[in-house]
Amino acid sequence: MKNSLILLAFAGLLSTTAAMAVEVPLYETGPAEDSSFVRFVNGGQQAVEVIATGSNARLSMDAAKPASNFLPIKAGKAIEGALVRGNSKQNVSVTVQPGEFASVVALDDAKGGLRSVIVREQPDDFNALKASVAFYNVDAQCASAALLAAGRNIVLVDDVPEGQVKRRQINPVPLSVQLSCGGQPVGNPVDLGSLEAGQRYTVFLVPDGKGSRIFNATDTVAR
Repeated sequence: MKNSLILLAFAGLLSTTAAMAVEVPLYETGPAEDSSFVRFVNGGQQAVEVIATGSNARLSMDAAKPASNFLPIKAGKAIEGALVRGNSKQNVSVTVQPGEFASVVALDDAKGGLRSVIVREQPDDFNALKASVAFYNVDAQCASAALLAAGRNIVLVDDVPEGQVKRRQINPVPLSVQLSCGGQPVGNPVDLGSLEAGQRYTVFLVPDGKGSRIFNATDTVAR
């Protein structure tokens, strides 16, 4: 609830009469034609704050909750602010098109500061009987990036280029996923828990020093 209100301030939409926000499954009835959404993701190991331009409102993203909810915003209008970690600051400006879902991912840069990558998605595959798992690749170090069902020789999505996303509909079952780079498993499996029908999930691939790692988030929208 608190995060939703902070994000509304970031978008310049917060008012004293704003209603309390609650989390609901994303795309419960499929995306509206004129709706646009943005979320903020911490792809590093240290906490990062999102600070709205012209406002004292801020949102902290840490290892416990690295991704915010999706925020419905006005299509075609830029929202501005900054990603902050200690003395490092990265200004961000995001314009989202109708029907688009944009994720602003904060990453470490080569000098120990911050940089940001925006991954965009325009999904049209809502299925109330299936769960949907997306694989977001923001790591140039992982060749032929793929996501596997851990413990089974099943490829969920493969050959995802840096800065892009692939999504797959699967049965709503318990699922752990394994990262594969260059055809070899990397790191430990990540448990997504018991997937729910009609719900959507994201697995993020990010650089981790000289290696790579994955983490997950459940896609929810703030209302």
